[in-house]
Amino acid sequence: MTPETNGKGNNSVRDEWETPGWLFDLLTDQYGFEFDCCAKKNNTKCYNYSSDFEAIKLIQSVAWMNPPFSKAQKMFTHFFKVVNEGIAIYRCDNLETYLWQQTILPSASWIFLFGYRINYKGSDGSGARFPSALIGTGLPSPKLLEGTPMKKY
Repeated sequence: MTPETNGKGNNSVRDEWETPGWLFDLLTDQYGFEFDCCAKKNNTKCYNYSSDFEAIKLIQSVAWMNPPFSKAQKMFTHFFKVVNEGIAIYRCDNLETYLWQQTILPSASWIFLFGYRINYKGSDGSGARFPSALIGTGLPSPKLLEGTPMKKY
């Protein structure tokens, strides 16, 4: 446990971790993401993005979300309110948490659990401490992930 994390996974130290390009490219080939929910000009994956996602009232295009860990509960609650079709990525360390039990599991159309840890851009090559999950709403599950283990890139 490091002082800046204090044993908690949802902290601002990890807020700047970016989705790896290989994963976003793989998914956008199928879905054609048009909106990045939690991005800044220097790290957005889409032409349209928001750096103040909670101010968005409705998204009518296919959305991608890699939420800041320190605001995950707020971001996922809002995601399921304003996104009709979208995919989010999030750590999958403890499905007993309020976030998973009260927000993600009841609201998601599907969830894909990776069999390994994602090496996020900005994590200095160390990757996440826990496996990640893709969480979809209003869309079919990723064709390239169905029935086959993910290839580690």
